[in-house]
Amino acid sequence: MITISYATKDAAFDRILTKLKDLSLAYQLDDTSGSEDLQLADGQQTVTGETAIQAYLEQLESELGQWYYCSC
Repeated sequence: MITISYATKDAAFDRILTKLKDLSLAYQLDDTSGSEDLQLADGQQTVTGETAIQAYLEQLESELGQWYYCSC
């Protein structure tokens, strides 16, 4: 499950949540982050900052698209 750690709910936070909901990915929120930057944790993978998180989610979206498209 993806965990989003945040210090404040700002516009970047809203954009990340929107993307997660659009992709129908399971996530949980952690508001105890000591860092000002948004952070995404997915298993052993940790990504920090909105730009890096958006890139990570776009990569997941691409993988999901390939998975759904597979006509195996």
